[in-house]
Amino acid sequence: MANTQLSDATHILAYVALHTNDELKSDRIASSLNTDPTMVRRMMSKLRKAGLLESTKGIAKPKLACSPVQITLRDIYLAVSTRRELLSVDRDTSQSCPVGSVIPKVMTTYYQEIQSSAEGRMARITLQDVINDISLLKEA
Repeated sequence: MANTQLSDATHILAYVALHTNDELKSDRIASSLNTDPTMVRRMMSKLRKAGLLESTKGIAKPKLACSPVQITLRDIYLAVSTRRELLSVDRDTSQSCPVGSVIPKVMTTYYQEIQSSAEGRMARITLQDVINDISLLKEA
């Protein structure tokens, strides 16, 4: 099953950025994600710890810690990902097989390249880019 943490965290940050004057209780944000408020609070906690989100206890007015143009998808990914690698190598392969004995090492090299490339691309996409695309698609 695919991990949706990056998508959900980006959704939360974009929602906060687009609703700066609104009261934003976790249940309201959760309704936009079709999830429960507990998940939103956990995700927001990770975003606060990473310095991407600010909030005051007892006041439902979270805000971005910096401009959306300064927050990249890589920043968000690193803030919420419990496992950093996008792809995992199966290391439980037969050591007596000529393929099984080396495929983990071969695939690790390729997966590291993919990881590096993906993170590099994420570093060039800002939350502002996402917000701009949301606005364009809402108008269409």
